[in-house]
Amino acid sequence: MVNIVALMGSPRVQGQTSLAVEAVLKGAAACGEINVGKIWLNQLKITPCQSCDSCTETGCCRLRDDMGKVYQAIIAADALILAAPIYFSGISAQAKLMVDRCQPFWAAKYVLKTDVFDGRKRPGIFIATGGQPLYEGQFIGSVYVVNLLFKMIGVKNIGNLTLPDVDNKPLTVRPDAVAQALELGKALMRAE
Repeated sequence: MVNIVALMGSPRVQGQTSLAVEAVLKGAAACGEINVGKIWLNQLKITPCQSCDSCTETGCCRLRDDMGKVYQAIIAADALILAAPIYFSGISAQAKLMVDRCQPFWAAKYVLKTDVFDGRKRPGIFIATGGQPLYEGQFIGSVYVVNLLFKMIGVKNIGNLTLPDVDNKPLTVRPDAVAQALELGKALMRAE
């Protein structure tokens, strides 16, 4: 059984980002048995990183909040999905808050020279939805941030699903986008 963690960065539980994740998970389930842990970041109490550098001494964050659950899920995941709407070409505040709180993984790797993930490179997918029609650079900022996060948490990005214009063209009228999501889910299961 493959343990897939889906970090849900949208405040809308039934929104376009969630529909895209469901399509990816359907594709994954078509290839084998999966256990899905969805973490709705908007429903958690997560304090922003305080830049205290405590993690550079211990490899752990000193803040005690719901981020502890997220750390545990990231470490235990066999595969990972990060999904978020974009605002001004960047991931949602909910997703960015979680990314910033992953600083202990960076500190463990580069300051303390330890590997929390024991050399594992788990497959991962980034899903980004944008309300506006496609424009130049629409997803560049978000993809860059997520690629850096994945590098820190032992995840190999096997694909991005970037969906512009979802305000005018929701997934329910985009069979090509749904097919792409299904294929990414299958790829998530085939990745080594």
